[in-house]
Amino acid sequence: MKATTSAIVRKHDLVVDHEDWTAILEPALCQDSAAVECLARLLFTIKKAIETGPDGVAQASRALSVGIESTYLYTDAHKAAQKLYLLSLTGELKPQDEPLQLINEAIKRSAIEGERGKRKAHRKRTVAH
Repeated sequence: MKATTSAIVRKHDLVVDHEDWTAILEPALCQDSAAVECLARLLFTIKKAIETGPDGVAQASRALSVGIESTYLYTDAHKAAQKLYLLSLTGELKPQDEPLQLINEAIKRSAIEGERGKRKAHRKRTVAH
């Protein structure tokens, strides 16, 4: 009897395991077998690209980035951003609630936190040596 892929690959070797895929696919996609087939073909294409080496890895990474950007249009975050944008068009938002103001402030806070985390990690490495 052949061993299944899940038996061969240990969980800690996976970025996403079978349980993760099931949790993602079951709610909606599994109701549409054509969509699941499309996803399987897309994943296979990305896998083949990765297996070709560094250029394929770069292509796969770019493909995944495009996929991430494309899926954004179907998220609750996009719907909320669209509502905020429409409110902005009315001219009735406070300046601090304007979409670009909110987004840029969040990006700025994230960058500051990221920089703090890098400095903290650097100090830990320096102290350890």
